[in-house]
Amino acid sequence: MKRIAIISMPVILLLLLFGSLQNKATAQEEQVSYQTFYDELSPYGSWIDYPEYGYVWRPDTGPDFRPYSTNGHWVWTDEYEWMWVSDYSWGWAPFHYGRWFYDDYYGWLWEPGYDWSPAWVCWRSGGDYYGWAPLGPQFSVGVNLSFGSYSPPSNYWCFVDRQYIASPRVYEHCYGAQRNTVFINNTTIINNYRRERNVYVTGPGRHEVERYTGQSIRSVSIRDANRPGRTNFRDNEVAIYRPRVNRDNNRYAPDRFQRFNRDQRNDGADNRGNRFGGNNDRRGNTDNFEQRRQQQEQVMRQRNDDANNRRQLEDRGQGRTWDRNNGGNNGSVFEQRRQQQEQVMRQRNDDANNRRQFEERQQQEQVMRQRNADAENNRRQQQDQVMRQRNAEAENNRRQQQDQVMRQRNADEENNRRQQQEQMMRQRNADAENNRRQFEQRRQQPQFDNQGGGGFRGFRGQQQQQQPQQQQPQFERRNTEPGNQRQQQQQQPQQQSQPQQNRGDNQQGGGHFGGWRHN
Repeated sequence: MKRIAIISMPVILLLLLFGSLQNKATAQEEQVSYQTFYDELSPYGSWIDYPEYGYVWRPDTGPDFRPYSTNGHWVWTDEYEWMWVSDYSWGWAPFHYGRWFYDDYYGWLWEPGYDWSPAWVCWRSGGDYYGWAPLGPQFSVGVNLSFGSYSPPSNYWCFVDRQYIASPRVYEHCYGAQRNTVFINNTTIINNYRRERNVYVTGPGRHEVERYTGQSIRSVSIRDANRPGRTNFRDNEVAIYRPRVNRDNNRYAPDRFQRFNRDQRNDGADNRGNRFGGNNDRRGNTDNFEQRRQQQEQVMRQRNDDANNRRQLEDRGQGRTWDRNNGGNNGSVFEQRRQQQEQVMRQRNDDANNRRQFEERQQQEQVMRQRNADAENNRRQQQDQVMRQRNAEAENNRRQQQDQVMRQRNADEENNRRQQQEQMMRQRNADAENNRRQFEQRRQQPQFDNQGGGGFRGFRGQQQQQQPQQQQPQFERRNTEPGNQRQQQQQQPQQQSQPQQNRGDNQQGGGHFGGWRHN
């Protein structure tokens, strides 16, 4: 039993591995038909029975839509080099199968195809620019994968600076289509088309892009998704639904589609102009052109009818002449004249067709120029609006910062001024308090002056004030003259009265209040 269990475990593992590989191969080789395209893309656009290419699909997008430009970006894969990753939920089909072409009335239209490719585009390079354009139905992948006589119109191209080729928002760096002629004249086609495992591969080289961008290009891997939907790009991996389309002869058709005719085409152009805000003058020019073309066709039909009538009359007259003369000379002259007339009519018809085609091309170019001008004007207005908004925000931030700095400065200055005032007031109060205390101390502590053993001498201050009067004591001079004696007697009471004014009431010992001593 143990041996059977040991043998069965490797067998089970091999069966599981084989089953997973078989399921993986089945998922990768899932087969679908055109009916899958019709059913999956119907919710996102409308199908049109186009006279030249059969059922074609028009996406429900705005007038600024451009394939391989709007709502997507380029990534580098190790398997197939440059691959377009679309952010549309229907991008798995129109950007990797079939071809795109532009109709002046319907806009961009997509024709389904059988082969899968990372991007059905052609590339140009030169003058620090990269450009790419969708391949139209005229381009077929041959043995050598060369363009041959196919050259995309100028409005098909999208040009960017080389440094933005790998940007995740490459559409924001695309130039307007009105400058494409200048870019085309200054760039060259990149002729490195080849098949890699039966897949169409093209585009600029990786090392060249890294040299121009100054950054290394991050490589991603491709994983097959199990059902249609948006292409997921995460963690260096692109998950995309890419089934194999059967090449059968069954006549598939969409459930709902528009039948193409000239009147419906004009109505569709008018409706598209009303839907996307088209210019009434431009629609009026289209109507005038259509009227002129119809008038020219009516004139040409009238001329052809007149020529046929004249030829029939001449045939009948020539037949009668032939019967009368029984000769072939008149018949030869009539045949030559008829051939000349037919040649003249063919020349006139060719001239009329050439004029009509020339006028149609001029009208198409005028419509494209107007559309490109409108798109460029809208883009510039949006850029101006964004710049004005940024400038307003920057100015608002600058003013707020200035106001904040000024408020901070004013607050600091006010705080410093108050601190200085408070410090000065404290200093003044301290000085005043110190002066008051000193004054109180001097007032409460008087000084006394005691000299010798005599009595109370009084305050020193009073003694110092009386001292100048005492520095000149009166000396008695004995004079026998009567006049001098009388003068001395008058002065003596005055000298005695001054010391008595400073005499105190208190006496100590047996002394008396000191006065001037008289000899």
